[in-house]
Amino acid sequence: MTRVRRQSLSGGRASRRGGARPERGSALVVVLLVIAALSYLSVMGARTARSELQITEMDVNAKQALSVAEAGLNHAYNLIKSSSNFSNELSSGGTGGTLTSIGSVVTLGGSSYRFHVFGGGSSDGYYVQAADDYDETSGANNSSVDMNARIYLVSRGRVGNAERVVTAAVSGNPKFPYGLFGDQSITLGGGAQTDSYDSRIAPYNAFTAGHAGNIRTNGAVTFNGSTNTVHGDATQTAASPAIGDTVTGTKTTGAAALTAPCAAPSACGPPYSANSGIVPSSAYSGPGTGDLTISGAVNLASGTYCFRTIKVTTTGSSLTVSGAVTINVTGDSGAGYAVNFTGGSLANPTGAPANLQINSSFNAPTADGIILTGNAQAYMAVYAPNTGVKITGGSGFWGAIWGAYVKNTGGTSVHYDQGLQSLVCTTGMKGWHEARN
Repeated sequence: MTRVRRQSLSGGRASRRGGARPERGSALVVVLLVIAALSYLSVMGARTARSELQITEMDVNAKQALSVAEAGLNHAYNLIKSSSNFSNELSSGGTGGTLTSIGSVVTLGGSSYRFHVFGGGSSDGYYVQAADDYDETSGANNSSVDMNARIYLVSRGRVGNAERVVTAAVSGNPKFPYGLFGDQSITLGGGAQTDSYDSRIAPYNAFTAGHAGNIRTNGAVTFNGSTNTVHGDATQTAASPAIGDTVTGTKTTGAAALTAPCAAPSACGPPYSANSGIVPSSAYSGPGTGDLTISGAVNLASGTYCFRTIKVTTTGSSLTVSGAVTINVTGDSGAGYAVNFTGGSLANPTGAPANLQINSSFNAPTADGIILTGNAQAYMAVYAPNTGVKITGGSGFWGAIWGAYVKNTGGTSVHYDQGLQSLVCTTGMKGWHEARN
């Protein structure tokens, strides 16, 4: 009996030991599963956090890229406000003119941009270009020539891998919207006539000349004689007298007064220009007095000049420009003029009126402050809103004139260059929007 009891006790112990081993194994498995789960959650949490950080970084970069693109657009616009011809900016693949000061030229997607570093990365910054708006009225578009005083500015901002693109339209008021404009009056006589051409398309040809030689005045148009012809429109604010019959376009009386598209030029001196670029230099009195005397042949190199007066003192003398020249004159109230080419000629053999611009700040609205002679090489644009402009001689004048009044009584033919509509002032920007890649 005793033996049996021991075996029973022994068997009970064995049974208890055998039941403990599975319980311990199950607990280990549970612990391992918990550890694995926690590890998985930790990994997933790290991945989620990393993804959120990446998303946050991309979002921040995208917002910064938009700000950078806007900065580029504003930079370009502030530069282009000083441009007088948007075709300059359209040159060199949309990176020319005033945009050259933004930075170096880089190529993105086959297009040229001006790049300005803006940020920590070597490629962070804005990329700017000017783009034409397909403004030709006929034929293929020339993307390097502005025809309507309106272009687009495109700015691409890049920060890291983020890029945002913004664009806006920039437009300007043409400085010379008419062949002749006289604030007080326009007088034509001696068989004077007007017609038009566009130097951006082709040189002047009498056989293909256009009928956009428009004239306008805030006073009255006067024809002295019956042989004068306006190949274009004639507009006056005066209700009478009626405009003569020698107008091929529309005749308008009682029109609203028109203000100058550009402000009156500010006085450029004294001091006036130095002698550099003037040949012979003896023709110039120097920066102290600023008087240029034309006796014989005088030449001006390309550039911008500031004079008080320009006067021909010897009949048959000439002033010739060899490239793009802008002449600013202040005038002499004692002499009563700013430019006087009576008996001489002002020649521009380049054949482009935009290459010879005369801007007058002379304030003498009742005086012949600008006296010019029509001739075979008189290609120029004259802007003198505060003094009268008189044309003498019986040859040709290619370009445009804006004056306090305009008198052409010597039978000079005025060929309005519509290409001068590319000369702009008082620019504005509108239509800002973000472009999607």
